[in-house]
Amino acid sequence: MILVVVFLAAGLLYWRFTRHWYHLDQIISDLAQGRQPGSYLFQHSSRFGRLARRLELMAEEQRQFRKRIEEEKFNFEAILAGMVEGVMVVGDDHVIRMVNSSFLNLFALKTNPEGQTVLGALREAAIEELVKETLSTGKPTAREVSRPLQPQTHFAVNAVPLRDEQGKINGVVGVFHDISRLRQLEEMRREFVANVSHELRTPLSIFHGYLENLLDCPDMPLDERGAILSIMRKHSLRLNALLEDLLTIARLESRREKLEFSEIHIRSFVGELLNEWSLKMKSRNITAKVEAEDSLPAISADQFRLEQVLNNLLENAIKFTPPGGNITVSASVEGGLMVIRVADTGMGIPHTDLPHVFEQFYRVEKARSREAGGTGLGLSIVKHIVTLHGGSVKAESTLGKGAVIILSLPLRR
Repeated sequence: MILVVVFLAAGLLYWRFTRHWYHLDQIISDLAQGRQPGSYLFQHSSRFGRLARRLELMAEEQRQFRKRIEEEKFNFEAILAGMVEGVMVVGDDHVIRMVNSSFLNLFALKTNPEGQTVLGALREAAIEELVKETLSTGKPTAREVSRPLQPQTHFAVNAVPLRDEQGKINGVVGVFHDISRLRQLEEMRREFVANVSHELRTPLSIFHGYLENLLDCPDMPLDERGAILSIMRKHSLRLNALLEDLLTIARLESRREKLEFSEIHIRSFVGELLNEWSLKMKSRNITAKVEAEDSLPAISADQFRLEQVLNNLLENAIKFTPPGGNITVSASVEGGLMVIRVADTGMGIPHTDLPHVFEQFYRVEKARSREAGGTGLGLSIVKHIVTLHGGSVKAESTLGKGAVIILSLPLRR
């Protein structure tokens, strides 16, 4: 009888022990696989219960640790995604470990280059040299890198070495800032200064030459003197027009120009402007007409500036339309915008020149434009004024059949 009791007690203890071990194994397995155990409770076993409570505390610490890592990872990825600059992390083996979305956009990469070498992914020896120099010197390196693409792109690159806990360099972080627009503006500034100098040099040289001529020949016949003064007057007017246009450009580009908005009825407004140009067009045997419905709504615009825009366009149209040609100014409402077209039957604009006609000092035919008295700033002024109104402007043309300048202006401010 005693043996039976002992046997049953031993069996009960073994059953409880194996059940506790199975429960403990299940808890450890769940924790190892990142699952929350169903229960940490152990009945009739204080030793297994203490072990389970320690495992529970360890699991809670692990959960908090993972939570902090996930939060830091989310913040890190959010910062990288929100950066305009491109970021590239490279290991000491020159293999790209990580890039952000801006980096992919800057280099127009269709696939993620992680796992590839810098030279293999980017095909840029200058960037490879920058990484190599930073790894070898262990100091931050800055350099400007240009990519000979169309259009050409320029990057200001800052490379900083990464170090492990022992201070050994094990990688590089490169930050790429696109400065293409800055270089483009610098180039435009240089061209602008060069163009202004060139435009001013011509009339000033003529003034200087003719003044010396007048001083050297005080007894010059009146008819010759009159011809010289007439030429000087012509170039003084051209110089004055150039300076006026330069001042207008400066005011418009400063963004401090105040527009005085008022209600303008396009049909009557254009009709009055064409009347002002009627004598000029009559002298060149050019006809003009307005195509606009009387029912067109009024637009809110600065009358003085809108007059500048249309006068510049009409002047160009008259200038480059041969005798017997036609000029048409049409207006219509399209997509909530007032669209004004100034069309002529002149020589037209070559297709390659169309994207550049609104640039400062750009001339399709330089010799003919200067002979006609243009400053090369008229269409640039047009674009600035239309942009200030919140609109857009473009040019269309068929070579030999004329050109059309299209203005799109919002009906209201």
